[in-house]
Amino acid sequence: MIKISNTLTGLKEEFVPRQKDKIGFFVCGPTVYDYSHIGHAKTYIFFDVAARYLRHRGYNVYYLQNITDIDDKIISRAREEKRKPEEVAEEFMEKYLEDMRSLKVDSVSKYAKATKYIKEITDQIKRLLDKGYAYTAPSVAIGLTDNVDNSKNLDVYFDVSKFQEYGNLSKQNLAELESGTRVEVETNKRDPKDFVLWKAQNYAYEPSWKSPWGMGRPGWHIEDTAISEKSLGQQYDIHGGAVDLLFPHHEAEIAQMEALSAKRPFVKYWLHTGFLTVNGEKMSKSLHNFITIRDALKEHSREALRMMAIANYYRSPFDYKDKMMRQFDAAVNRLAEFAGKVGEAKGQDGTMVGKSLIKARKKFFDSMDDDFNTSGALAALFELVREINPLLVSNSLSRKEAGEMGGFLAEVNSILGIIPQEKPKIPKEVMGLVEEREKERTEKNWKHADDIRHGIEQLGYLIEDTSYGPYLKKK
Repeated sequence: MIKISNTLTGLKEEFVPRQKDKIGFFVCGPTVYDYSHIGHAKTYIFFDVAARYLRHRGYNVYYLQNITDIDDKIISRAREEKRKPEEVAEEFMEKYLEDMRSLKVDSVSKYAKATKYIKEITDQIKRLLDKGYAYTAPSVAIGLTDNVDNSKNLDVYFDVSKFQEYGNLSKQNLAELESGTRVEVETNKRDPKDFVLWKAQNYAYEPSWKSPWGMGRPGWHIEDTAISEKSLGQQYDIHGGAVDLLFPHHEAEIAQMEALSAKRPFVKYWLHTGFLTVNGEKMSKSLHNFITIRDALKEHSREALRMMAIANYYRSPFDYKDKMMRQFDAAVNRLAEFAGKVGEAKGQDGTMVGKSLIKARKKFFDSMDDDFNTSGALAALFELVREINPLLVSNSLSRKEAGEMGGFLAEVNSILGIIPQEKPKIPKEVMGLVEEREKERTEKNWKHADDIRHGIEQLGYLIEDTSYGPYLKKK
């Protein structure tokens, strides 16, 4: 039985999909105006693992992710670079998809560009106006024509006062909400809490489409519900995203769709990943700690980045540090080495691993069933490695046992994607010294272990001890 912590109810609940075997799964994708960063990696790797696991458990998962390819940030970058906004969006969407492939994120059924859903977006806005949940307002920029006659172009806003449940997801009191961070503050709104559904075109450089309200473009929130209604219907099972989208973005999505359909809840289970910081600070270009996925992959393996995303509880905050990343590199290298040795095992037939494998398998799947507890699943995996490694060193693992062990490792890797397919490319002489040093450390022969370290350094490698084992890096 799978249990999921649901942001909407604040409870850990048994997962019961709306349809017996089919799951509608939506995750908010990026706004494509720049390279994706390690915060994106943390979120999208986790949801990749969640989708993989649900499929492994036999569910037919339709995983939909939107791509915001029209936005103020895209337009601003295009103006700075004297390019068309669609060129900027297309470039960074391709870069994002390349990054996802580099990270082995392969579970998404469909990536949906917002600009391909203008018809669906305008249709939703019309229905919200007809039902009295939205209103039009003259553009705030009338007269700033820039060769555009914007006198007939209107903004359209969602009237938050008409939807009394606004704030339920983020547990905020509507009467106490004030405009501020991430809430649009325009002077033509009836209330600062209202959010934009359609933005009037005011300048020639803004991408715009024809609509009943003149030339304009969609607001951010309406993109997601238009895309999800088209592909998943008015109600579906799981909506995921980073915690910074909880308010107002996800709150606005609920208001839009439930106002239209009068069906509740719009989404049954809401999942949110925790904040990522870098060395204890918020990641920011101004602080010079902004790390793109591409830059991170220059220093660390993709499997190490996947482990970074799942080493802790997904809802918890995570602090990205170089030292911790070296631990993850050491961990995945250890797994690759272990898997390689298992594949080469030729010991006598026996029954030495049966109990360990049964125990590890149970702990792994019990952990994953418990709100995708990947940290518990990893603990089960490394406990197994610790128990079986001595049998590999003494060549006591039989072919039959190795086959069973290899099957479990392949099963785990199909879900987590953290075991490299190749062992680290380190000279046998160096690896032999590493293993000898580990043996000396185990027996507390510290001086001999230190002598071996110097020998490893003379061969051109640095070694650092981590909780997952030794981390090697070429000088």
